[in-house]
Amino acid sequence: MKNCSHKFNTYLALASLFLAAGCASKRASFAKSEQSTIRLYLEGNRQDLTGTGTVLVTRDRFPVTIERAPFLTEADLRQATMIDEPGPNGGYSIELLFNDHGSLMLDMLTTANRGHHIVIFSQFPHPGYKPPTPPKKPKKDEFDNENKWEDIQPTLPVTQPELEAPGQPRASAWLAAYLIRERDSSGIFRFSPDATRDETKRIVRGLKNVIAYERSLELH
Repeated sequence: MKNCSHKFNTYLALASLFLAAGCASKRASFAKSEQSTIRLYLEGNRQDLTGTGTVLVTRDRFPVTIERAPFLTEADLRQATMIDEPGPNGGYSIELLFNDHGSLMLDMLTTANRGHHIVIFSQFPHPGYKPPTPPKKPKKDEFDNENKWEDIQPTLPVTQPELEAPGQPRASAWLAAYLIRERDSSGIFRFSPDATRDETKRIVRGLKNVIAYERSLELH
């Protein structure tokens, strides 16, 4: 009986070892692949100085005040697709299919915020991209309570960060401000990004890689 137990423990240890090796291999492969993020922010109240911030949307850089925390991210996705629009102009859009949580959030937010905008941000760097080093923040006095709320608020992505690296391909952008006209209970969100066709393809490829990686982790 002890011999059987010893064999079982050995098999269990070997299985755990192979599983860990497989996960490490997946992580290494994923780290070298294209990866993208997608963040959906709700337009905020300009009078709310503590919970909102202003960003410059699209390459036209028009200002929009948004809530500091996104209500949907790439973690809520089931699928991302680039859609070629019919017509002589050859347009294209990004279609996002959300999971149950994402669908519920989209339903709730569009129901309650008709007439407001959903502002979309994405990071889509090439593999191996190294972002510019951000400037150091000045150290605050522990007794300085002025604007203390900033220390506990989510940080908005840097506005138009591609301008920090002249001559380099864009690695992120505020892609669009989508006007909420009606309730959306479909779980599908489609928008036209202010991005080149190549950038749009890169965004979608990166999102697909992120979705596939997250699914592979759920299987173990």
